[in-house]
Amino acid sequence: MAGGVISLIIATWFYNAAGGFQPLLILAGLLFLSLLVLEFILSYSEVSLRNQYLIGYGGDALIAGLLIFATGGVASPFSFLSGLIIVASGLHAMRMLPQLVAIIACFGYLAAAYGDEWIAYHAPLDFQQALNALLQVSALLLVGGVMAYISNRHATLSASSDRMVRKHRQLKDLYDRVMQSMHEGMVVLDESLQLSDMNDAAGKLLGSLQLEVLLSSPALKRYLEQPQSVSFQCDYEHEGKMLLVRVTRLSAGHDATWLLTLVDISEVRKLERELIQQEKMAALGQMAAMLAHEIRNPIQTMTQGLEFVGVDASRDVSIKHIMHDEMMRLNRLASTMLDYAKPLNPSPVPVAVPELIISAVAQFEMSGAGHVHWECDVSRLQLDPDHFRLVLDNLLSNALANRSGDGEVRIEMHAVGETWSFSVCNPGQVPDDLKNRIFEPFVSGRSRGVGLGLATVQQVCRANGWQVDLMSKEASTCFTVTGAINTESSEDRTRETVEGNHG
Repeated sequence: MAGGVISLIIATWFYNAAGGFQPLLILAGLLFLSLLVLEFILSYSEVSLRNQYLIGYGGDALIAGLLIFATGGVASPFSFLSGLIIVASGLHAMRMLPQLVAIIACFGYLAAAYGDEWIAYHAPLDFQQALNALLQVSALLLVGGVMAYISNRHATLSASSDRMVRKHRQLKDLYDRVMQSMHEGMVVLDESLQLSDMNDAAGKLLGSLQLEVLLSSPALKRYLEQPQSVSFQCDYEHEGKMLLVRVTRLSAGHDATWLLTLVDISEVRKLERELIQQEKMAALGQMAAMLAHEIRNPIQTMTQGLEFVGVDASRDVSIKHIMHDEMMRLNRLASTMLDYAKPLNPSPVPVAVPELIISAVAQFEMSGAGHVHWECDVSRLQLDPDHFRLVLDNLLSNALANRSGDGEVRIEMHAVGETWSFSVCNPGQVPDDLKNRIFEPFVSGRSRGVGLGLATVQQVCRANGWQVDLMSKEASTCFTVTGAINTESSEDRTRETVEGNHG
């Protein structure tokens, strides 16, 4: 159509010089207008787009041939229009269209260029004319072939592009459905922390809270400025609502994007507080019952002893010993309760570990508790001496109280790499029903045991970042405490083994 418009405009310049061919120029104009009307009608019909283009460009090629015929045939200045129409037809990504238009253009051009001579002389073309016709037709067909190849590539790329566009739309629709279907709030930020997308749930959870205010909270701001990991989460309280905010880095570099997940955990935190309170009350009730039981027995024994003091002088000494033992039992109970309940604030200092072990072992030997063998290949460590001694005393007391017969209790202290560990082992085995509850308060395998010693050990270890584990199999039980070596004290370590054998 564009070629036809251009050709008609140029043809008007030659109208006065056209002589007897002026009616043909008028006819070409009328045909062109008719072609425009036909194309307009076809655009609203069920004719395929490919056939519409074929009719349009084919008509343009025939009109161009008529113009060439009316303006001089071979010498016509409009000879280039046939090639131009073929080129234009190759821009529509339709594989066969340029070739069909090229064939129509060839017939139109041959009829226009040589039809006048054939009509006038009724003679076949001579060799030179035939050669020129062949070259011109070949040129038009070559243009058609090239444009067909270009059109084919265009069609392939266009089809691939259409598939990618459809896939992108499908993914976008899926993304929108997923975002809107989630109960958690989802907020997407670009590399400059500007809002890119947000679902309805996030809007409801944020409420009156501005996103900038949330991002300026100290914990989130510190992570977003210098992220140390792929994700980070923290709690954020606003107007009585507790939000769990999780930040995930979706991509790295200057074009980093962030995903914020918001979850309302107000009810969860409330239930956690209630559960903790219930556990405290349950533990308090259990502790009160245990204390009542443990205190009542010594008090009853001492009350009965007081009733017999002075009645029989020969029994007064033994009664006093019994009363003394019961008072010591009450003292141990009070000390154990205080150890378990006291606040733990570790204060690490350089400590000579063998001296702590010697002191602990000597204390138990003085009471005649039993035989202890120990060895240590660590000279000094950076730790809290009181907490270390509290753990060691409780493990030693447990081992001596639960050993089989007069078996030997062993203490081993070692350092490997950047980790230290010590084990307290005794002959005997922990009952299977106690293994999973051995560190719980008031759990004891002895009838006169309080059940707070190992609970205190675990509590102290957690406060100091240590790990305590139980290994009980066959005829041996070992409690092992493991901790990280402080770099400040690493220079004080030695590999010389110190051993002790006391009994």
